[in-house]
Amino acid sequence: MLIELLLVIAIYGVYKIAREIMGNNKHLSDAEIKEYKYKRRSLSESAQRRITNHIGTCDECRERFTSIMNS
Repeated sequence: MLIELLLVIAIYGVYKIAREIMGNNKHLSDAEIKEYKYKRRSLSESAQRRITNHIGTCDECRERFTSIMNS
């Protein structure tokens, strides 16, 4: 029983990590970037983290982010 419980917990942890990694592969929309610019404080912590993590790894989105943030 204990081993089964530990296995379920481990699988759930892998699922959460994989879901976050897969979500970072999608490009940010202009609307998401503008929402970050104008409504950052109202975004959830996980949404803010997803955006900042993605910008740190995606050159295309980083360029668009910089352009929108500076406009």
